[in-house]
Amino acid sequence: MNAESVVKCGVNTCTYWKDMKCHAQSIEVNPKTPTAKTSAETECTTFRTR
Repeated sequence: MNAESVVKCGVNTCTYWKDMKCHAQSIEVNPKTPTAKTSAETECTTFRTR
């Protein structure tokens, strides 16, 4: 992630979480359902448990 990119994150159990931000090099978000229309129907597959 470059200095201009900021992704807020509230999942403090993730390896990439620090100070309410995601510090992963890249972020992947995928649908939980084929026709996802809301954030509840998606998931961050970058998540890794601490």
